[in-house]
Amino acid sequence: MRPGDKTRAPLRTGEPDQRATPLQLKLTVVFHPDRARIGASLKLGAVNASGVLHLDATALGRHGPLFTDGLGLNEPHISRRALTLKHHARGVQLLNASEASYIQLGQEKTSSMSLSFSELKRGVAIRFGHGVVFWLRLAAEVSEAAGDLSVAFAGVSPQAINVRRLISIAALSDLPVLLRGESGAGKEVAATAIHAASARSARRLVVLNMAALPETLAEAELFGSARGAFTGAEKRAGYFTEADTGTLFLDEIGDLPMSVQPKLLRVLQTGEVQVVGGRPHEVDVRIVAATDADLDDTTGFKNALFQRLSGITIDLPPLRERKEDLGVLLTSSGQTHALLDNVRSSRDVAAWASFMYDALHQEWRGNVREFLLSAQRFALSLQFDERNRIDQRQFTVHSQDDRRADREAPTDADIETVHEQSEFEIAETARRLGLSRGVLYGCLEAIPGIRLSVDCSDAEIQEAIATVGRNLGALSQALRLSKAAIASGLRLMEARQ
Repeated sequence: MRPGDKTRAPLRTGEPDQRATPLQLKLTVVFHPDRARIGASLKLGAVNASGVLHLDATALGRHGPLFTDGLGLNEPHISRRALTLKHHARGVQLLNASEASYIQLGQEKTSSMSLSFSELKRGVAIRFGHGVVFWLRLAAEVSEAAGDLSVAFAGVSPQAINVRRLISIAALSDLPVLLRGESGAGKEVAATAIHAASARSARRLVVLNMAALPETLAEAELFGSARGAFTGAEKRAGYFTEADTGTLFLDEIGDLPMSVQPKLLRVLQTGEVQVVGGRPHEVDVRIVAATDADLDDTTGFKNALFQRLSGITIDLPPLRERKEDLGVLLTSSGQTHALLDNVRSSRDVAAWASFMYDALHQEWRGNVREFLLSAQRFALSLQFDERNRIDQRQFTVHSQDDRRADREAPTDADIETVHEQSEFEIAETARRLGLSRGVLYGCLEAIPGIRLSVDCSDAEIQEAIATVGRNLGALSQALRLSKAAIASGLRLMEARQ
């Protein structure tokens, strides 16, 4: 803080004024086999001034509508018309539009559900096929331009965009900044982003956790000490001097001892540091402080210091209020960005989709830190399972009547080739591969290039008939299904008509 700087009226975050800010129903990609698509969104409708929700899209399918990245759902297990949206008296009804579509909705994993406005504001998870997960939420509309994308605070939610906007504003001045939020919500990330976007970015960012600072040494550590100032004292510059011309991030500021608070206040007011046992000297330091506690007189924190620190106050939202950011956090964090590098097989895609779908239904009391650690543990468990699966390929498969030679587990490509050679008959494919039908079904569901009878809609059968006629052999090749499955599908289609 430089001498003469004055504290202006605090600039604060908060919930958008819904009377002035339109509410938007948005579908956000939380997980997709194509990682580049994570974070893309689709506006499905908006609430007008009269409180009425108008839907811009009433159906979702494999090819449309298009998301902000210019693509549709683009997943082979999703039907051309997979989900429909309809108004009801208190909100929106979601319906599985095709028997061929594999869809999960909400924590109960149902195929249809009705959602009130309050439930839409909380958000609901949607899973299409085996590998695409979304978060549907009704929230305040915020322009992407409002959040500077060069600011390193990951997220596509309105809350994340608003935090980036305030970080960009805070970076324009040297006013003290107070970051408030739960543990793990990203306060140090925000502090680093403020420094990086400021005119001081070429200077040092000094980080100090006040909770780890012994009370007896706090004054000397912060402001420096002269040799002999107290028993065993050596000459020390102090954190303020180390951060001169740069930024000092005081994390857990609520743990600052009462005895040191007046001295910190004086530094903020005058820009002058009083060295313990030495002479005072001026410093030019920008202060960013952070806390997950309420700072007031009742908690032992001086109100005058609180007011001085909160020149700009940024409230960091908990992760449970911005769950559409889970996928972006997973792919952008330095700790976890490489976790998905080895996700190549359909099994891994399905496993990660299940993990992310379940993650959307957790509260994450430890916020971003807890979520990223959970993702790392999950990646390790997948690696362990894969290693064991490979090791088990070397085991001999025995039966009571027949002892067969060692056999390696078939790859996805092997299964797909044999399935085609077997004319898509499940029983024959299982026999040739030496697998049970149950195991084979599990493998087939995870391979995008293979379809099961439930994946084929009436519309696709009719389209194939129009192209190749009603010959079962030709239809089998066109639809990549067994003749028996197509014959059954034809009977069901005619019965429905």
